[in-house]
Amino acid sequence: MLRQASLFEKAPAIKIKPDFRERLSLLSRDSRFDLAGSCAKDALGQGRKRGPLGRWLYPVVLPNGRRMTLFRTLLSNQCYSDCAYCPLRQERDFPRLSLKPEEIAEAFISLWRRKIVHGLFLSSAIFAHPDQVMEKFIAVARILREKEGFGGYIHLKVIPGASEAAIEAAAKLANALSLNIEASAPKRLACLSRTKKFEKIWQGLSQIKKLKENFSFSQTTQFIVGAAGETDAEIIWQTEKLYRQLKLNRVYFSAYQPGLGREDLPGEHLARQNNFFLREHRLYQVDFLLRKYGFSAREIPLKDGFLPLEKDPKELWAESNPQFFPVDVNRASYRELLRVPGIGPTIARRILEARKEGRLKDISSFFPNNKLFRKAFPYIKT
Repeated sequence: MLRQASLFEKAPAIKIKPDFRERLSLLSRDSRFDLAGSCAKDALGQGRKRGPLGRWLYPVVLPNGRRMTLFRTLLSNQCYSDCAYCPLRQERDFPRLSLKPEEIAEAFISLWRRKIVHGLFLSSAIFAHPDQVMEKFIAVARILREKEGFGGYIHLKVIPGASEAAIEAAAKLANALSLNIEASAPKRLACLSRTKKFEKIWQGLSQIKKLKENFSFSQTTQFIVGAAGETDAEIIWQTEKLYRQLKLNRVYFSAYQPGLGREDLPGEHLARQNNFFLREHRLYQVDFLLRKYGFSAREIPLKDGFLPLEKDPKELWAESNPQFFPVDVNRASYRELLRVPGIGPTIARRILEARKEGRLKDISSFFPNNKLFRKAFPYIKT
C-alpha cells in the first residue's frame, strides 16, 4: 500500500461521531448528489424513496436493460478533492463522517433479506489515497460475497488514481465498475478540478477495459452536464469515442445542479439560460441513438453545438433527411426501421418477425400506444 501523500493527509477530519443510524442516513442522503441514468429525476425530488433507517433507495436501469432497486450510499463524505460542482468538496464546512465496511454490509444485507433492495451501489468521497478508499470498497464486497453468500449485483466506484492492482481486486468481486470521466476534454475538467487530470482518468478507464478480458463485469462512466460550460457536441463526440475505443457498456449523464457548486463555475452563469435537466434528457436520447440505433456522432442534429431542446433528436434527424423516407416496413432492414421516429428495437423486431408470416398491411398493433404510432406514421409505408 502506498503511503498517503500530504495532499490526502489534509482531508477534513471527522467532526462529529453520531450513531450508526444517523451516519447511514446522512451518507445515503449525500449520495443523491451523484445522480445518473433513470435517477435523473431524483434531483427534482422524484424517483427516490426513503427506506428503513432513512436510507435512500434508487430505481435504476442497468446497461443490459434490467431494472432493479439499489441500496446506495457513500462510504464517507470526507473529501480532499476540490471538484467545483460538488457540494462535498474540501473547502466546504459541514459535518464529515464515515461508515465502516462492516456497517455497510450489515445494513445492506438486512434490506436484501427483506427483499427491499436487489443490489448495492457503493461510492465515496475521496478521504485518503485512492487505493485506501478502494480497499474499503473491496472489504464491503468481500464481506457480502464470502461471509454473507450474496451473489447478486454490486456496483463499485473506481476512485481516480487507483492502482491497477486495486482495480483488479474490485473487478473480481463486482458486477459493475464505474470511473467517472466527468468532463468532455482536459480543458473542461480543469474548470472543475485542479487535482483531477483527464489523461489519468482516461488511463484508468483503459485499465478497466483491459480487465474485462479476464473478468465478467460491466463498465460505465458519467459526465456532469453543464458545469464546465461544454457544448453538447463535445459530450457527444467523447461519448462515441468511449463506446468505440473503450467498449463501455453505458455512458451516463448527470445534470449540474446550480447553487451547489462554486460561484465562479461556468455552470452557475449558464444556468440562467440553460435547462441542464432537459439537456441531460436529450443526451440520453442521443446515447440510445449511438448505442442501440446505429447512428454516428456526426449524424446528430445540432444548433451552434447544442441539441435543440424542443424536439427529440431522432425526429429532428428524420425531418432533416426526407430522402430516407418513407420506409417500406415490408422491405426495410432492422437498422432502417430503427431510423423511423416512434420505432425502437422492440417494435422493429416485432415487424421483422411478423414479416415471416406474410406481407404486412397494418402495423398499428405493434405499437404499445397510439402516440408512438402517430409519430411513426408519416415516415412509413406498407
